Amino acid sequence: MTKNLAQATIARRVCLAIREAGSDAHSVAEAADITDLEMVDRLNGRADFTLEELVRVGGFLRIPAPDLIKEAA
Repeated sequence: MTKNLAQATIARRVCLAIREAGSDAHSVAEAADITDLEMVDRLNGRADFTLEELVRVGGFLRIPAPDLIKEAA
């Protein structure tokens, strides 16, 4: 899997997880300690999530970070 495809897959999983949790990008951005603009860039594939951010996002959404990454790495 190419890096771009892997990041797009992770971004889709994060978007879906946010929706399923009934949350929003702003709340998740705060939990990940990034700005709203940085979150939007990551969700739209213009920037990559760091592992630390995915751990924070997963913790906030109560999803193990490996579930957000699996088969995308």
